[in-house]
Amino acid sequence: MTDITEPHDSSDGRAPDSPASPAPGDRVRSRHPVRWVVLGIVVVVVVFGGVTVGRYVFRSRPGAQSVDAAVDRFRASGPTDTSPATFVRPAAGVYQAAGEGEEHISTPPNSQHDGATMPVSVTYLADGCWTWHLDYNVAHWHEFDFCPQGDQLLLVAQRNFQSWDFGVMKVDNTGTYTCAPPAPIVVTDPVPGAVFEHHCTGDNTAAPGPSTSEGPATVVGLETLSVGGADVATIHQTRSQVMSGTQQGDIQEEWWYAADTGLPVRAERHYRLDTGSVLGTITYTESGSWQLTSMEPRT
Repeated sequence: MTDITEPHDSSDGRAPDSPASPAPGDRVRSRHPVRWVVLGIVVVVVVFGGVTVGRYVFRSRPGAQSVDAAVDRFRASGPTDTSPATFVRPAAGVYQAAGEGEEHISTPPNSQHDGATMPVSVTYLADGCWTWHLDYNVAHWHEFDFCPQGDQLLLVAQRNFQSWDFGVMKVDNTGTYTCAPPAPIVVTDPVPGAVFEHHCTGDNTAAPGPSTSEGPATVVGLETLSVGGADVATIHQTRSQVMSGTQQGDIQEEWWYAADTGLPVRAERHYRLDTGSVLGTITYTESGSWQLTSMEPRT
């Protein structure tokens, strides 16, 4: 392109009347700063973008939670309550489960996998209640609070935690839910086809606002599972939950509870939950299964 400040030849060999062209030094000062600013912005974007992408691609992946670490946590929790319970409680301590599973989040895309070995902890609360805690991996756990009432074991509360590494930042989320009225998990002499309604309401720290999980749990029947070479009588139950509120979706689960104590012995799960955000709808999916490998806990 022709520079408009460049002189043009005229018929008498003189430049036409026009503003004088800038001196060479002035031309450098007037143009190059713009070029360097633009270049600097490009460099910053490229470098920052490269670091961001690099950190995202090489972000950490959570590994299995060790049983030893779970035992140490159990021992550090202090003495357990030994008050009488109207419903027999499972032995307190850390059990071991084997299984598999995975979790996915759509935006930004990320995934986690469950450990092949998963520690399961039982700690006693007051009034015959107890907490069941399962570590899927070091960044994901779920726990229930159970309480006895007559010949029933009720689910009164549940909590879950998950941490996601996106390279340049980590996002932690804790969900806390209270079940009201509490739903029976195990009853004496269960009848196949019996239905118990669940209704739990709470919220998540990463997605503030109330959410409700509700739906039926149906007794399939009594089944015997082999756990560590021993036969264990269990109550097989399916649970179908619909989530509404801040999180929306559905949860499909199958549970096998020890018939004498209500201790979860085996489970299978499939979750799909949608959460609105400034980036649009974020979809979370989770699936997996596990089963205890021994009915004797470590303490």
